Amino acid sequence: MEAKRVPVAFKILTGGVVFVLFFLLFRPSNPMTAAEYEFWNTTANSFGDPDVEGFIGLALLITDAIFTLLSYQLIIRMLEKRMNKKPD
Repeated sequence: MEAKRVPVAFKILTGGVVFVLFFLLFRPSNPMTAAEYEFWNTTANSFGDPDVEGFIGLALLITDAIFTLLSYQLIIRMLEKRMNKKPD
């Protein structure tokens, strides 16, 4: 019996939705509180970046991509496992 695969369009849609969800969850509040701005300013200065807003954007892009890749793999594996489960 051949293993069923998740369609490519569904994989692309899943990746996009997961990326957007993580972006919305991880972005700083607007307007930033003083504590949030101090955190981001200190973090940007420790990496030697004087542009705090650019650093926040780059940090969001990198962390969202990493979390999306990990979550995407887990979601697809769970779906394929469920699709290929043998009926009792």
